[in-house]
Amino acid sequence: MNSQFGELAQARYRTRSKYRKVLTVGGLLLIAAGYLLMCVSPDSSLQWALFRVMAGLGCIVVGCGMVLLLMVSQRVQAD
Repeated sequence: MNSQFGELAQARYRTRSKYRKVLTVGGLLLIAAGYLLMCVSPDSSLQWALFRVMAGLGCIVVGCGMVLLLMVSQRVQAD
């Protein structure tokens, strides 16, 4: 019974660490996409430029939130 519990705990740990890695990579990709969205050509219309800048800022904020919250929760659980 004890070995079965250990196997389940290891499986849970592997699943949790894979989930954290996927969310971290997703957050970093959102940050990169936000920076790419904010690249606006000078001859574009004002409304299109504002839309892209706001969407880029939103992606950056959400991506930073994902990465930072995962890092903070990992530090809190380690202590």
